[in-house]
Amino acid sequence: MNIGFDAKRYFHNRSGLGNYSRDLVDHFIASYPANKYYLFDDQPSTLNLPANTIAAAPQKASPLWRVKGILKDLQLHNIDLYHGLSNELPFGKWPENIKKVVTIHDVIFKMFPSHYRFLDRAIYDIKTKHALEIADKVIATSHACAQDIQRHYNVDSRKIQVVYQTCGDLHWKEYSQKQLERLSMIHGLPDQFLLYVSSFQTRKNHLTLLEALKRTKRKDIHLVLVGKKGPTLKACIKYIKQNELKQQVMIITDLEDYDLPMMYRRASGFVYPSMMEGFGIPLIEAACAGLPMAVNDIPVFRELAPKSTLKFDSAIIDKLTRSLLDLVQMPKTNYGSYLDPFKPNYAAQQVFKVYSSL
Repeated sequence: MNIGFDAKRYFHNRSGLGNYSRDLVDHFIASYPANKYYLFDDQPSTLNLPANTIAAAPQKASPLWRVKGILKDLQLHNIDLYHGLSNELPFGKWPENIKKVVTIHDVIFKMFPSHYRFLDRAIYDIKTKHALEIADKVIATSHACAQDIQRHYNVDSRKIQVVYQTCGDLHWKEYSQKQLERLSMIHGLPDQFLLYVSSFQTRKNHLTLLEALKRTKRKDIHLVLVGKKGPTLKACIKYIKQNELKQQVMIITDLEDYDLPMMYRRASGFVYPSMMEGFGIPLIEAACAGLPMAVNDIPVFRELAPKSTLKFDSAIIDKLTRSLLDLVQMPKTNYGSYLDPFKPNYAAQQVFKVYSSL
């Protein structure tokens, strides 16, 4: 079978959608080598791809190639199945012989419209609606995400298949004490700290977390915020300065991917106050490191978080404050079989079942 992937995020995105694309595609290629794989992108980067995998650039360059022109290249390469890995599928008249799969990660722009510009919301809505209409199968990253899709779009539930995400291979490895000490020295990490890994966006709720930390009135509780720069970063820095939290809070915006698993292992607990997620990869990353967790009580976290996880309503800061005080008392743990549905090979197997059903 010739399988094509929308590889824009695979090649160029270093955060959530890119990680999802690489984790899934790489394990799928390794698990099912009899197929031939095409990674479609107008500017594919140079990677050491296996023999059964081709980085497919356009035969005819066009600004709208990914949106529409790609269909000619799918025919050229005799693609049997095309998977849009990030919420969209190309527009235009599709050849009847090509099956279409799309992964929908979330419809947060529908649920928190004030967090998005009007034009962005309109584009996301058009792309999502189109993909849901023409896809033969829709992969949702959680049951909560599937319910959100059905709530906001008229999609037959039989068309949707839930397949949990995994996290990068580095999170499943073991690390030595020497490696952890090196990381601590480079970043000047405190001996004990709570960790939050997330880009600095409004819905990620960093400011509420900082307010809760202040309310603990505990100078011995340290917090490390790791994530890419975003619109709320300046406000967080300002809050930390104004409320004299500089000795308790560390912000790291340039952490290398290979250091992230060790950052989790250096932490003593993980806190996740995000207001809305389609999945929440940091939950799985934290579980790989055996961290006790405290999370916002939202549907997807109720579905995915381990049973021992503390839950709070982030709209009530005192409850988040109480959770921080409880979290620092909790020991690390081995999550064992909880992690089985999130392992890389398991995710690839479930996606293969989706493909096979077509």
